[in-house]
Amino acid sequence: MIKLIIIDLDGTLLSCDKKISKDNLNSLKRAMNSGVAVTISTGRSFISARDYVDHLGLEVPVSFQNGALVIKCSNGKKEIIRQVLLASDWAKKIIEKSRERGVTYILFRDFFECPDMYMESVPSSPYESYYENNRFRIRTVKDPLEYIKRDGVAEVALEGPEEKILDIIRELNPDSSVSIIKNNNLENHSFYEFFGPAVGKAMGLKFLMKHFGIGPKEVAYIGDNFNDIDVMKEVGLPIAMANAPDEVKKYAKYVTESDNDNNGVAEAIIRILEGEIR
Repeated sequence: MIKLIIIDLDGTLLSCDKKISKDNLNSLKRAMNSGVAVTISTGRSFISARDYVDHLGLEVPVSFQNGALVIKCSNGKKEIIRQVLLASDWAKKIIEKSRERGVTYILFRDFFECPDMYMESVPSSPYESYYENNRFRIRTVKDPLEYIKRDGVAEVALEGPEEKILDIIRELNPDSSVSIIKNNNLENHSFYEFFGPAVGKAMGLKFLMKHFGIGPKEVAYIGDNFNDIDVMKEVGLPIAMANAPDEVKKYAKYVTESDNDNNGVAEAIIRILEGEIR
C-alpha cells in the first residue's frame, strides 16, 4: 500500500509555464485528505522552489537540490534536516577545468543566499529560458572563484556539449567526496551538477522514509528527467511522465498518458488512490 507520494517539480508537477494546475493541486489535496503523505523532491534550490512548497501548504520534509538539502517548513520556520556542501577545493578545480574546456559553469554559492548563482556572463544557449527564469538569482562577476566560501558551496553546475563535460569529469577523476548528477539534455547541450558527498534524490528519499517511518515499497515517486532515475530505482512505484525521455521511462512501472501540461500528476495520483496502479 502506498503511504507516501513524492513528486518532482519541473516537467512533472509544474506545467511548461511553471504553474501548478487546479487539477494537480486538487489531486494532491485528495491524497493528503485520504491519509497518504505528499511531498516534493526537486533539483531546484530552496530559493526557487520555496513559493511552490508554501503554495502546497507542505509542513513535511522537502528535498531540494537533488537531496543536498532537506528542510521541514512549519509556521514560517525552517528546520534543516540535511545540508551537504561541495568542498571549496573541488569547486575551484571544476571551475578551472571548465574554463580550460570553454564550458559554461555556474557557482551556486549558498543554499539560502540570493543571488546565489555566480557567473562570468550569461551565455546564449538552449538553456536561455532557464537563465531568464532565474535572472533574479544570477550575479555576473569578473571571477566567481573569488566568491567560493571557505567551508564549501552548494554546488557547481556545467552546461554545454555533453562530450566536453564528460571529458572534464574524466580529467578531474573526482573521488567519493563529489557527487555528479546529470540533470537533463536540451538540444545538443547537457546540464550536469556537482555536489558534495552522497548527494542524489535517492539519498533525500532515505531521510523522507525515516521521517515517515516507512519502507521503499510504500513509496510512489513521480518524475520526468535524468536526475529522477536514482530514486525511481529505489521506490516501490516509480512513475514517469509522458514527456519524460525514453531512458527515464524504462525505469517506471507506470507512464502517464498525459504530460505535465495536461495534468499528468493528477492522472497518476487518482490511479494510485483508486488502486489501479500499485
